[in-house]
Amino acid sequence: MINVDVVILGGGPVGCLLGVLLNDMGVSNMIVERDVVPYQLPRAIVMDDEIQRLFVDHGMGEWLQNFTSPMKRADFVGVNDEVFIGADIPPLGLQGLPPVVAHYQPQLDTMLRAEVEKRGSHVRWGRTVSSMTDLGEQVLTVLDNGENVTSRWFIGADGASSWTRKQVGLLLEDLRFDQQWLVVDVELHDDSTASLPVGARQYCVPERPTTYVQGHAKYRRWEFQIQLEEDAEQLNTHEGLWELLSPWLTSKDADLIRSAVYRFHAVVAPDMRKGNVFLAGDSAHQTPPFAGQGLNSGMRDAINLAWKMSLVVRGLATEKILDTYSQERVPHVKSAVAHAVDMGRLIDQLAGRVSHGVDVESGYGGSRPQPHIESGMVVGNDPRVGHQFWYHQAVSEAVRKNLASFAVVSRTPIEMSDAWVQLSAVNVVAPEAVGEDFAIVVRPDRFVAGVAKTANELEQIATTLSAYVR
Repeated sequence: MINVDVVILGGGPVGCLLGVLLNDMGVSNMIVERDVVPYQLPRAIVMDDEIQRLFVDHGMGEWLQNFTSPMKRADFVGVNDEVFIGADIPPLGLQGLPPVVAHYQPQLDTMLRAEVEKRGSHVRWGRTVSSMTDLGEQVLTVLDNGENVTSRWFIGADGASSWTRKQVGLLLEDLRFDQQWLVVDVELHDDSTASLPVGARQYCVPERPTTYVQGHAKYRRWEFQIQLEEDAEQLNTHEGLWELLSPWLTSKDADLIRSAVYRFHAVVAPDMRKGNVFLAGDSAHQTPPFAGQGLNSGMRDAINLAWKMSLVVRGLATEKILDTYSQERVPHVKSAVAHAVDMGRLIDQLAGRVSHGVDVESGYGGSRPQPHIESGMVVGNDPRVGHQFWYHQAVSEAVRKNLASFAVVSRTPIEMSDAWVQLSAVNVVAPEAVGEDFAIVVRPDRFVAGVAKTANELEQIATTLSAYVR
């Protein structure tokens, strides 16, 4: 019988990233995945700078340089490409990296599988779980080959139809968005002369709303809204696909890579944990793709779980800290999904098809606020609390060297109290990063946990955060 800290069901990008993070943070794990080799067709297509920074911190920055392409623009347009709302995307964002990059998911999946093997995960490719029983003190997992595994926790990163979610009886809340779309991926020929948009574009046209995304290298994607009177199967034929693509390119310009009919919907699990069992990624939430946050949200689940489990395994926190997983992730991902839903509705609205009353500022480049951590291991009402801390080299180096540790960023060196030691915190002196404040507390996932104007306020933050680990 094998014993590990965590069994992860699902070896897609969320499950494998989780394995990478857990290995780096001293948490033993096993990944169980039914597919022997990674799925070879693209699905997710973009990655934001928060997740890129996570990759860089964990030694995968070279892959980003070689296998991603920065997105340079995103907009909503109408007939004759009239721009309703949009923006050019700057070369660098909050994390000192491109705000959004495109990738080709089979390449991402292959890299992450190699990384979990190299870093020490027990892997079971081509296997699945026959049974999983939460015994309170531990979880007993039986694989389909009869192998028994005991673990402290079990994480279901097993996709939208999640066996884990059904096994423990966790439910999904429907956020009431349901549309059928046809997704088409192509690879451009070297000699293609097709003139295509830069970045991501939402075509808000009455006859058929359409999404275009400039993927990595020569990959391009279109998403076509299927109308109520149409036959999806007929559209999804060789002839039907090239007819849909004809305003942009022909078969002389590109090869079809994938086409699939999807029902875009929006669901979120109100609770992502039951006992020692957790959900991550699509098993816990599914979103329309318009904001590009499906895989990004799953990877946020991974880092949120990883650093908290690391503190528990290393004896620096009790399991009480894991109560904050759903508390933090559910409102955050629900806000992200709601934004994507409004973007989908805005497409129809700007096309003049139906009015949903959605503010145009929900579109690309609009002023709608980004989701943030509203409760959990965050303290105070400073507007920076619960948002990502901006990139700073000294802080970044401290995070790299002290994974799963808090960083207390201050103007001058400070003596770390017992409360900060218990939180595995390190002091980073960076006066330019804190301005007029006394200190800013940055969590292991780079979210701001608190902002202190005085030494007393800093100790109050430490006391509040410590209550989650005792």
